[in-house]
Amino acid sequence: MYTVEFQKRGLPHIHCLVWLAARNADFDPIIVDGFISAEIPDVLTDPIGYALVDEFMIHGPCEDDNKSCPCMKKGSCSKHFPKSFQDETMLDKFGFTVYKRRNDGRYVVKNGLKLDNKNVVPYNMKLLKKYQAHINVEWCNKSNMIKYVFKYVTKGSDRTKVYFETTDKASDKTNPA
Repeated sequence: MYTVEFQKRGLPHIHCLVWLAARNADFDPIIVDGFISAEIPDVLTDPIGYALVDEFMIHGPCEDDNKSCPCMKKGSCSKHFPKSFQDETMLDKFGFTVYKRRNDGRYVVKNGLKLDNKNVVPYNMKLLKKYQAHINVEWCNKSNMIKYVFKYVTKGSDRTKVYFETTDKASDKTNPA
């Protein structure tokens, strides 16, 4: 399911939900980490990934380093950056995903400041390399899916186009509706 909106600068912006076929519906950090990263890649082993994360997936600087950043509302970042370091991906007490953001010493430089994993917007490396654009990817579980659908997929213009597609025909036969 998706919707396309046009931001103030006239650029298209998409909000999309993708359902993954899974044998087990329980949260599994290993599966999440296989799709989503919130860390800066190693420049020596993945120089292209490092350059793309540097260019498209770093938030800020904001907060005390740039109080005039557009994300700043009432003296703090409205996107809740910088995040905290996190050794492993987990769910918080409200059911929201907290991504792995290790304190591994990696950083990029923006406006003369070193920004580390605390400033990385979650992404999928395959999508980032294919489209070379800012693509924020989030794990959406049962509790926050409804909020996402109503907040993002239906916001914007007076029209919404919704498209559902089953991509694995074999799963239809094994899971009759």
